[in-house]
Amino acid sequence: MKKTIKEGKVHIYTGSGKGKTTACLGLGLRAASAGLRVCVFQFLKKRGTSAEGKLAHPRFKVVCFNEVHPMFAGSRGKLKKDILRDLKKAKKALRSGRHDIVILDEIINCVSGKFIPEKAVLELVRSKPKGVELVLTGRGATRRLIACADYVSRIHKIKHPFDKGVLARRGIEY
Repeated sequence: MKKTIKEGKVHIYTGSGKGKTTACLGLGLRAASAGLRVCVFQFLKKRGTSAEGKLAHPRFKVVCFNEVHPMFAGSRGKLKKDILRDLKKAKKALRSGRHDIVILDEIINCVSGKFIPEKAVLELVRSKPKGVELVLTGRGATRRLIACADYVSRIHKIKHPFDKGVLARRGIEY
């Protein structure tokens, strides 16, 4: 029997601390293990560099859009175009009826980095079907995004090894 959500909510994981993606993936794995269908869309991440893309669960799908933040390489203009294209794909999946939970990992960074307008994400949230849970992650959630969410968790960095020059470690930070 297919599990469904009667009234889906909107979650935001934001802030400067480590753990936003980890939190949303934990929620997704819990949901998939309970019989819900989960789809994760990863923005601003390069395919093959993040370990979560290797998760194997029949009800848990990870789609990495293969976008490289200009901080690491690439053109800002091309990235804006790619993100807008990929946002349309995520919106289509959100409305498809094939997923109970849709996670848009790093989408808030796309807004705070001025790659897409806040309005585009607000419209996506407002158009969410009633039976779908929507999760947004990233640094710098705006007041308007926070206002439209049902759950908001701010993850605040107090201390991180990066502050001492330790680079990201596979399996821990990515």
